[in-house]
Amino acid sequence: MAEPVGRADMKHNSRKPKAAASTKKSMWKTLHAVHAALRDLNSADYGKHTPAKRRFGRFSVLTGSVYTRRRVMVACFGLVLLVEVLQLVWPSDRFYPLATLDGYSVGGQSAHGAAQRLNARALQRTVTLTDSTTSTTVTLTAKQAGITVDYDARAKAAARHSLAQRVIPFSWLFVHNTTSDDLPDAFGASKGQTHADAVNASVKFVDGALQAVDPSVGYTFNSGDILKAAGSGFASSGAGDLATATIEMNIVQPTVSMDTAQQLLKTINAALGDGVTFTYDDGSWSLPASSVAKAVSATANDQDNTQLDVTIISSTLIRQLKSQGVALQVAQKAVDDGAVPSLFAVKGYASRAIDANDTASALASMLASGSNSPVGISITEVDNFELYEGLPTQGSTKDKLSQLFGDATYSVAVYDLSTGKSKLQINADEVTTSASTYKLFVAYSMIHAVESGDLTWDSPLNGMTLSSCMATMIVDSDNDCPEAWLSLYGFDALTEQAHEIGANNTNFRYGDMTTTANDLATVLKGYYSNSIVSADSANHLFELMGEQVYRDGIPTGIGSDGVVQDKVGFLDSLLNDAAIVRCDKGDYAMVIMTDGSSWHKIAQASLLIYEDL
Repeated sequence: MAEPVGRADMKHNSRKPKAAASTKKSMWKTLHAVHAALRDLNSADYGKHTPAKRRFGRFSVLTGSVYTRRRVMVACFGLVLLVEVLQLVWPSDRFYPLATLDGYSVGGQSAHGAAQRLNARALQRTVTLTDSTTSTTVTLTAKQAGITVDYDARAKAAARHSLAQRVIPFSWLFVHNTTSDDLPDAFGASKGQTHADAVNASVKFVDGALQAVDPSVGYTFNSGDILKAAGSGFASSGAGDLATATIEMNIVQPTVSMDTAQQLLKTINAALGDGVTFTYDDGSWSLPASSVAKAVSATANDQDNTQLDVTIISSTLIRQLKSQGVALQVAQKAVDDGAVPSLFAVKGYASRAIDANDTASALASMLASGSNSPVGISITEVDNFELYEGLPTQGSTKDKLSQLFGDATYSVAVYDLSTGKSKLQINADEVTTSASTYKLFVAYSMIHAVESGDLTWDSPLNGMTLSSCMATMIVDSDNDCPEAWLSLYGFDALTEQAHEIGANNTNFRYGDMTTTANDLATVLKGYYSNSIVSADSANHLFELMGEQVYRDGIPTGIGSDGVVQDKVGFLDSLLNDAAIVRCDKGDYAMVIMTDGSSWHKIAQASLLIYEDL
């Protein structure tokens, strides 16, 4: 019986896999032979450093010099590629890591940030000047010498990277010294003349003791002469003097010598002794010499300007009498005598019972005599007693203001202008209608237009010069001039300018000007520090603010205790006052904004704040 065809085929086909397996085995032998040949070639080129396998548990890793070299090459290539990518995407307004500009390290900084830092540093560098006529040498800071600094354009140009600098790998390692005459100049000179009065030798309380203070010469010169005389030596390095130059300085010598000041110091110290006794009625109180000395100074004699007179800083003397408890005891006696209102016997206001000027004059006479003797305290005649009626006396400043304003809405911001630090904040970021205090921002816009060269103070505005327009806007709180300015430049433009100087909650809209107490304090601080306008422009504005005619608010509250330069705003029930207060306790920005109160309350509030500073 013959086998079925299918089974025979199966037997025949069963031999084919064996042939295939034999062929596959032969191919593997060939591959192994090729691999062995390549290994031999590799050994011939590199010796016996062929990659080997090292097992780590279930894993194996190639090792050996060849593999290490390849790994190093890949790592180096990756590093170069990474650096190249970083160079290509590096911001165009930021310096490379090792960059310098005019000797200053600016690596990694933005052009704007570097410019701000360099501006500040350069203004504090010294300028040594020699008068061409008298050979007198004066050392000033660049700012005092009238040198102007603006690194913005120079820094922006220096930070810009060329295509080659971006493409060449690691170019940031050697492209870093960016001092070049091809860059925009950062330095200039203020317009007009730089002036300082001669300062006489004097006697002052310094570092805890009375000392004779050296005199200094006065001068008047053109700041531009420094740049011309210094030439290429101006700002030639990042260290030492910014410039050394010989120019015409019009030197004025002081009239009081150091010998005269030292002789007066001996006389004062003899009179001070171990302390000074103050008297009133049948009371007697002694203050240590060190406490009294804090109030002592000296000025040139009116008839003979080569001699010195003893002068007393009355506000400092009163503060010492108050701190030693003398003022309260004197006030209590004065109340018992019926000389002053009973309110003055309260601790917070006791010193206001004392006539500061008469008492200071009596002390000055005693010290000038060189002989220690009792000083009589004089009592003041109160002519503004209504300011003290109903004045809160208990609690913190915030508590007192809350009692004072009652149901009225109010916000307060007070800043120490010497440090910029806040002294008092009450609802200071609450947005409210600015009334005419918005004119402080319009004044900034006007000054900025002049200082940038777009206009001059003689440019026409609302039928008068820009200078006259700003004056009537500040002094009389005129509305026509600021409205004409807003029509010319637009509400959005002034809003943007306010935001640029940090008054971010101030907005100009037709019929709706809004701001905050903090924003008004911000613009006042900017004026005071000359960070938003020049010193000359700020001083001119402050003069106008000192002459403004509405004085029933903060100026009344501060009274004779200081000088107030302010701008008020009033609209319906809104009463606002933004002021620079210069007093014996320092210079302050004080802003009081109210709705539903009165100027009398604002005056009282400023008095409360002043007492607690």
